[in-house]
Amino acid sequence: MIICSCNVLSDKQLREAAKEMRADPNGKVPTPGAVFRHLGCRPRCGSCFPSVIDIIHEKSSEEQPQQEESPAPLKQAANR
Repeated sequence: MIICSCNVLSDKQLREAAKEMRADPNGKVPTPGAVFRHLGCRPRCGSCFPSVIDIIHEKSSEEQPQQEESPAPLKQAANR
């Protein structure tokens, strides 16, 4: 789906750019402006920024492994 109509950028392109930026150890934080620069363009009207921010954070949370809390081991009471 087209998210930025000024630059004709799709949600897939934006997700991939943010993913590439996060994967680069020397890369920058994937902000909307940085993602646009990564794609070789620049923001124009900015009306897509809320959606771009949502896409960046959505992908970021998907990539992080979900840690499930394991229950604490049960201690057996010593019989006296």
